[in-house]
Amino acid sequence: MIRILKFVSSIVFLLLTVLNSSLLAQDQDEVIALSEPVVVTDQYKIFGAEIGEISSTTELKKAKTIDFENREVYDLFFEGVLTEVCQTRGCNFYLDDGESQVRVRFLDYGFFIPTDSNGKKTVVRGDFVQKEDEETGETFVEILSTAIKIYN
Repeated sequence: MIRILKFVSSIVFLLLTVLNSSLLAQDQDEVIALSEPVVVTDQYKIFGAEIGEISSTTELKKAKTIDFENREVYDLFFEGVLTEVCQTRGCNFYLDDGESQVRVRFLDYGFFIPTDSNGKKTVVRGDFVQKEDEETGETFVEILSTAIKIYN
């Protein structure tokens, strides 16, 4: 009797695992948008804080300083194309400016972008932050963003 119960529970477990796997595979094609844009126009959407009018985004511009983890952070503008958007939550991506790629994440994870944003032109408002890889100990730079303007 115990063998039969173990066999039946194993079958049920396998069926649930297969069913769960197929549901997860379906969800991967779904667009995830955990944050609503703060501004929506025919040309773009803005996530995070509002971005004022920018006359030229090809140069880094110092707008103001903000306090982040008890240090001053310069608020700069960066322009490029979104690549490698996190498909789990839209919690980070890479910004390609034509010469290099840099990872972008969001200040205090205060907002996210839609997971279908790959390849779109964007303006990122934020600051370079130097980090250390926990596994290798190597330092790298990423942008800590307060706002993102994604063009349609």
